[in-house]
Amino acid sequence: MAWCDVCDLERSMCVHGLHDHQIAREQAAPVRVSPRGMAHFDGCPHKGDDPNYDLWGQVNEKGAWQRLGNGESIRVVDATGHELVATSRCSDCVDHGPW
Repeated sequence: MAWCDVCDLERSMCVHGLHDHQIAREQAAPVRVSPRGMAHFDGCPHKGDDPNYDLWGQVNEKGAWQRLGNGESIRVVDATGHELVATSRCSDCVDHGPW
Protein backbone atom coordinates (compact mmCIF):
# COMPACT_ATOMS: atom_id res chain seq x y z
CA MET A 1 0.00 0.00 0.00
CA ALA A 2 1.19 3.46 -0.87
CA TRP A 3 0.57 6.30 1.52
CA CYS A 4 0.06 9.96 0.67
CA ASP A 5 2.73 12.17 2.22
CA VAL A 6 0.36 15.15 2.27
CA CYS A 7 -2.73 13.79 4.00
CA ASP A 8 -1.36 10.57 5.55
CA LEU A 9 -4.00 8.34 3.98
CA GLU A 10 -3.73 5.40 1.64
CA ARG A 11 -3.30 6.83 -1.91
CA SER A 12 -6.40 5.03 -3.15
CA MET A 13 -8.47 6.84 -0.49
CA CYS A 14 -7.07 10.37 -0.63
CA VAL A 15 -7.89 13.21 -2.99
CA HIS A 16 -4.30 13.32 -4.29
CA GLY A 17 -4.30 9.66 -5.26
CA LEU A 18 -7.72 9.95 -6.88
CA HIS A 19 -6.51 12.94 -8.91
CA ASP A 20 -3.47 10.96 -10.11
CA HIS A 21 -5.73 8.03 -11.01
CA GLN A 22 -8.05 10.32 -13.00
CA ILE A 23 -5.13 11.79 -14.94
CA ALA A 24 -3.86 8.30 -15.78
CA ARG A 25 -7.34 7.30 -17.02
CA GLU A 26 -7.57 10.44 -19.17
CA GLN A 27 -4.15 9.82 -20.71
CA ALA A 28 -4.97 6.22 -21.61
CA ALA A 29 -8.52 6.72 -22.92
CA PRO A 30 -9.14 7.14 -26.64
CA VAL A 31 -10.60 10.50 -27.62
CA ARG A 32 -13.35 10.84 -30.22
CA VAL A 33 -13.60 13.98 -32.36
CA SER A 34 -17.06 15.08 -33.47
CA PRO A 35 -17.71 16.51 -36.94
CA ARG A 36 -17.84 19.95 -35.25
CA GLY A 37 -14.32 19.54 -33.84
CA MET A 38 -15.20 18.87 -30.21
CA ALA A 39 -13.36 16.10 -28.37
CA HIS A 40 -15.30 13.54 -26.32
CA PHE A 41 -14.52 10.35 -24.44
CA ASP A 42 -16.25 7.14 -25.55
CA GLY A 43 -19.61 6.85 -23.84
CA CYS A 44 -20.30 10.57 -23.68
CA PRO A 45 -24.08 11.14 -23.68
CA HIS A 46 -23.76 13.81 -26.40
CA LYS A 47 -23.36 11.08 -29.02
CA GLY A 48 -26.74 9.56 -28.21
CA ASP A 49 -27.71 6.01 -29.11
CA ASP A 50 -26.56 6.15 -32.73
CA PRO A 51 -23.72 3.61 -33.06
CA ASN A 52 -22.43 5.14 -36.32
CA TYR A 53 -19.08 6.87 -35.87
CA ASP A 54 -18.25 7.23 -39.58
CA LEU A 55 -18.22 11.02 -39.37
CA TRP A 56 -16.20 11.05 -36.15
CA GLY A 57 -12.43 10.76 -35.84
CA GLN A 58 -10.50 8.97 -33.12
CA VAL A 59 -7.27 10.01 -31.44
CA ASN A 60 -5.27 7.21 -29.85
CA GLU A 61 -2.24 9.27 -28.83
CA LYS A 62 -1.42 9.22 -25.15
CA GLY A 63 -1.96 12.62 -23.56
CA ALA A 64 -4.27 13.96 -26.30
CA TRP A 65 -6.91 15.04 -23.80
CA GLN A 66 -4.39 17.08 -21.81
CA ARG A 67 -2.93 18.62 -24.97
CA LEU A 68 -6.39 19.80 -26.01
CA GLY A 69 -6.88 21.26 -22.55
CA ASN A 70 -3.63 23.19 -23.00
CA GLY A 71 -5.00 24.83 -26.15
CA GLU A 72 -3.43 22.61 -28.80
CA SER A 73 -5.48 21.40 -31.75
CA ILE A 74 -5.31 17.81 -32.99
CA ARG A 75 -5.95 16.70 -36.58
CA VAL A 76 -7.58 13.35 -37.34
CA VAL A 77 -9.35 11.73 -40.29
CA ASP A 78 -12.85 10.26 -40.05
CA ALA A 79 -13.90 6.95 -41.63
CA THR A 80 -14.93 8.71 -44.85
CA GLY A 81 -11.52 10.35 -45.30
CA HIS A 82 -12.43 13.89 -44.21
CA GLU A 83 -10.00 15.72 -41.99
CA LEU A 84 -11.29 16.88 -38.62
CA VAL A 85 -9.57 19.27 -36.24
CA ALA A 86 -10.27 18.97 -32.53
CA THR A 87 -10.07 22.40 -30.95
CA SER A 88 -12.15 22.04 -27.79
CA ARG A 89 -13.17 19.49 -25.16
CA CYS A 90 -16.70 18.53 -24.14
CA SER A 91 -17.48 20.12 -20.77
CA ASP A 92 -19.35 17.00 -19.59
CA CYS A 93 -16.33 14.85 -20.42
CA VAL A 94 -14.05 17.31 -18.61
CA ASP A 95 -16.23 17.06 -15.50
CA HIS A 96 -17.12 13.35 -15.58
CA GLY A 97 -15.07 11.38 -18.12
CA PRO A 98 -13.70 9.04 -19.14
CA TRP A 99 -17.03 7.27 -18.96
